[in-house]
Amino acid sequence: MKTILLIEDNDMMRMFLIHYLGKDHQVYAVKNPQEAVEWLRGTSVDLIVSDYPANPVLGVQVRALRAAAESKRIPILMLTDQDKSEQRINAFQWGAKDCISKPFNPVELKMRVQINLPLMGTSAQAKLA
Repeated sequence: MKTILLIEDNDMMRMFLIHYLGKDHQVYAVKNPQEAVEWLRGTSVDLIVSDYPANPVLGVQVRALRAAAESKRIPILMLTDQDKSEQRINAFQWGAKDCISKPFNPVELKMRVQINLPLMGTSAQAKLA
């Protein structure tokens, strides 16, 4: 089973995404990029799904997440606000592989998750090898 690390500060959205994505994947959740960096020191995942950070400090933390050796190769799918191209541009500059705007269609989210998951094995398996 593929694993996803969810970074979402909104409790209701986090619970929805855990439930929805958890039907097909093992989902772990943290509230911010700093927690994600700490969490990834001991565990590997196949995909990171992250809410766009609400303040600039968290944006710096997303860059740190991308730069950390533990997460350098893990694709990031960023959830951005609707019609905010600046957020999508920032997300790609920070190292996101893909973006989806909120509010999103859950089926589209599931498809984007599938597209962004590595095809061969899992990051967790690769770490054990």
